[in-house]
Amino acid sequence: MGLKVNDLLKIKDVSDLIGDFTDSTWINEAVKGAPLVVVRCAPLINDMVPVGIRGTNRSQRCAATILCSSIVKIITPEQLAEGKLWRTSKHIRETHIFKTLEAVDSILGSHDITWGPTGSVGFELASGVETVTPTSDLDVVIRVPSILSVKTGKDITKDLLTVPTKVDIQLETPKGSVALAEYARGDSPVLVRTVNGPKLVKNLWSENENLEG
Repeated sequence: MGLKVNDLLKIKDVSDLIGDFTDSTWINEAVKGAPLVVVRCAPLINDMVPVGIRGTNRSQRCAATILCSSIVKIITPEQLAEGKLWRTSKHIRETHIFKTLEAVDSILGSHDITWGPTGSVGFELASGVETVTPTSDLDVVIRVPSILSVKTGKDITKDLLTVPTKVDIQLETPKGSVALAEYARGDSPVLVRTVNGPKLVKNLWSENENLEG
């Protein structure tokens, strides 16, 4: 199915969720309002997809799994950016995030980089539920199947210093996820988040290097 971390998955209802939710009475209401879950960074085993459930406040987060057969629709962060959906969102246009989205789109576009918003911004753009608050940062994912130079990473990091809101960019590489700010420092090895936990990696695009725990 080609699912990737940070993809949003539309499900039918709360009955599609698998997990222990005895202490999470908010889940029914959250899924009823927006039947979307996000793919987590964890192993996909036997058609069981690891997902996260998002409530209306920061404390309402819960891990679960769903069957691949329960997926109604896949919404990628890249689709949200490609459609520039923030321009048609009345709530987003009224928040501090709007100018940041415009700036990030321009900065990454100048480097010919495909990107997508995640976190509260991505969720609101996909669901229509107002999850962006005055204190929200902008979380971004960039999938980089081939080498991104450290120089380009440094240039982007420098450009981001001019935007109105803090931007946290995660690079999704063949070896796992790493913060752009960390990669741009040029240090080696770098700490990468993988489906099997954090690992130290010298070359994010080498097929031969073994990951070090």
